[in-house]
Amino acid sequence: MGLVEFAAAKTLASSAVFLFITVLLMAAAKRTNRCIKLFAIQCAVITAQIAALAFMRHSAEAFAVAALVFLVKVIAIPYALLRISRQLKVTPAVVVSTTPVQSVFIVAGLMLLAFAVVQPYARAFALDSEMLAAATAIILTGGFLMISRKKALMQVIGLLVLENGIFLAALTTTFGMPFVIEMGIFFDLLVCVLLLGIFVFRIRETFEHVDVSRLRRLKG
Repeated sequence: MGLVEFAAAKTLASSAVFLFITVLLMAAAKRTNRCIKLFAIQCAVITAQIAALAFMRHSAEAFAVAALVFLVKVIAIPYALLRISRQLKVTPAVVVSTTPVQSVFIVAGLMLLAFAVVQPYARAFALDSEMLAAATAIILTGGFLMISRKKALMQVIGLLVLENGIFLAALTTTFGMPFVIEMGIFFDLLVCVLLLGIFVFRIRETFEHVDVSRLRRLKG
């Protein structure tokens, strides 16, 4: 194995650790902008995983997917979310139904649950158990962020994190999907972010806040 191949293999071996760190930091984050930056870092790690696999398997299609992930998820979406956050002109603090310490313990529990659940499946199909556990943990963390965060923008971030987990699970179990399908998914994701951004602005204009928990008080 050459030096570059060895570096690619080490990237894959250590990337799961960085993904776990991002979800823990995201659970403990007290500011929306910090969560957006952590999301970008998480996407950058996934981009490095795709590039490493592409190099090891000599797949030009996978390199194209890596470039697309970098442009859309590492640059375009975080930039759009940061711009939305600035234009909303609301407090950047994350409003949660749990304390940061409780959130970290919950996410750590979800990570342990992910490891326990995927082990039999990974052994049966000869998959990377750490990567599959990371994907499952990211999916569970995304769902937890959507449930526990009260601001609409943070729920958008939770949805994007959940999508990252689904993408990583597909990458781990099937080495990704056809390039045309990837293009369709990214287009849908961009449209979703734009629609959710409009939705957040409409909440802000109508109710002068983006705390969706207050919407439960409305009666028809």
